[in-house]
Amino acid sequence: TEHMFFEEDRIAAFREMICADTVEEREAALDKILPYQQGDFKALYEALEGNPVTIRFLDPPLHEFVPTEEEDIKKLADAQGKSVEDIKTIIASLHEFNPMMGHRGCRLAVT
Repeated sequence: TEHMFFEEDRIAAFREMICADTVEEREAALDKILPYQQGDFKALYEALEGNPVTIRFLDPPLHEFVPTEEEDIKKLADAQGKSVEDIKTIIASLHEFNPMMGHRGCRLAVT
């Protein structure tokens, strides 16, 4: 499922969701993401023509989705009305010593 989000327009919305400070910011980003997921899953189920499918949880560490290039960090900061330093602080907080045991997407609901 994480590969659904790496296209330019999708990754921007996903990064906004990850870096949201408020419920309202997160919900606004999720409102952008939902149509992508709905369309992708609809197309997937139609292509399968009734055959079974296994959908994997979104599982990579969240820091894999945030920008690393200065230009991309600035774009994200501008999109969210935050400073570059604020975004860099959020990004730094997402890096984990052992990402295989940390706050991965599939465990966010239980941590």
